[in-house]
Amino acid sequence: MQNYIGMGLSLVYVGLVLAVSGILSRKGASSEVTRKFVHIALGGWWVIAALYFDSSLWAAALPAVFIVVNGYAYRKQVLRFMSREEGDTPGTVYYAVSLTALALFSFWIGNPYVGALGVFSMAFGDGFAAVIGKRYGSRKVPFSSGKTLVGSAVMFAVSFFSCAAVLLLAGRPFAILVAALLAVAAAVFEAISSDGLDNLTVPLGVSALYAVLFLPAAAYTPALVGLLLSGAVAVLSIRFGLLTVAGGLGAAIVGALAFSIGGWPLWLLLMWFFGSSNIASRIMAKRSNAERRKKHETRRLRQVLANSVPFLACAVVYAITGDSRFLIVSAAALAASTADTWASEIGVFSANPPINILTGKRMQRGLSGGVSPLGLVATAIGSTTSAFLAMLLFHAFGYSVPTGPDAFFFIIACGVLGSLVDSVLGSLLQAKYRVSEKPDLVEAPSAGGRGGYVLVSGYAWVTNDAVNFMSGAIIVALGLLLVV
Repeated sequence: MQNYIGMGLSLVYVGLVLAVSGILSRKGASSEVTRKFVHIALGGWWVIAALYFDSSLWAAALPAVFIVVNGYAYRKQVLRFMSREEGDTPGTVYYAVSLTALALFSFWIGNPYVGALGVFSMAFGDGFAAVIGKRYGSRKVPFSSGKTLVGSAVMFAVSFFSCAAVLLLAGRPFAILVAALLAVAAAVFEAISSDGLDNLTVPLGVSALYAVLFLPAAAYTPALVGLLLSGAVAVLSIRFGLLTVAGGLGAAIVGALAFSIGGWPLWLLLMWFFGSSNIASRIMAKRSNAERRKKHETRRLRQVLANSVPFLACAVVYAITGDSRFLIVSAAALAASTADTWASEIGVFSANPPINILTGKRMQRGLSGGVSPLGLVATAIGSTTSAFLAMLLFHAFGYSVPTGPDAFFFIIACGVLGSLVDSVLGSLLQAKYRVSEKPDLVEAPSAGGRGGYVLVSGYAWVTNDAVNFMSGAIIVALGLLLVV
């Protein structure tokens, strides 16, 4: 009965908030005012949830519904009183996602106050920071996404008082000091986030940070650590144009899974793949002539998944079986991705055009299927460094993996072979197009072969991402045949 009462009160409360916001909109209030009213007021719903719900599913039910409602409203541009006047983002969707995730987690562990820390920092801290910061702030926070010093100060102050009140009511020790720490984290998360992502980074980051630092270690702790680390990397990558928003969210989830399964070794290998590939690309671009510079590409979600699903699949099997051979194959799949990406990013700056790996004929730069001496050197270095780092980390963190040279050279061989398999598949299968009025070939245009693009070779559905996924899957399959 208590859960039914809680749901009824929740519906009434949310209905009142939306009704008042709609009235304000009809009376001439700007969409920014009505949006922030909803943003701040809905934070109070958590009090109802904490008082009446005794189940994580009951607590998460209503915000889960609003993920769908807000997603529809964002796509169809309805409920304008909940959206920005310009530059709208899916922030309302992220808000509902955060409420759902925190309800599931904090009620599941039996500590709703943990979720309240994140929810109140998002609703009250971020809400008032935006209102006051826009009105009185002028000086920007360095390296932020346009946030003001006044807004960040308000974010810290309101988050501090909100977290302090929650911790004092929960009877937690050192409440004031802990609240200060969480408020600093909330202000940093809010400052570096863009595109409405602060509705994810602030609530999830604050609650996860508290759980990791101040709750007893549990089975979920590694996943939270991975989420914090990967989320920080993802947000910064989005900020500096290395990942799209969707790609960043996908990378954060992949990183959290990698850390929860393989701890620091798999996570650092994943970061080595991502970081070294971008560094290699930028260093080579600076050292090359302007006319040969390759434009840096912001990585999308499907690119993240294409390079991560094969290694994650092996990592999951390792987690289920405890067999370290799957851990080695997982590292080999990452070595293959690293080697191939290094070859692509660095090989394009070779002095001479590449040759087709199957025909041996010179081919156009930048097309899949080509190899060059510089690219092969990059492949070998990328694979070797990945193998060295993998074995170093596995042994340093006490993972039960082979101690002889077999595993080391196995990872190197898989890395090199993976890059070569990628080139073979790229030459045989990857779609290549020609623009009707230009002689040069291009790969996988956004027009999908229509609107002036003519398919010359390969299959339209085989993009570079598909080739990366297939080559990773092949290396995993071959690796498992050899070691299992």
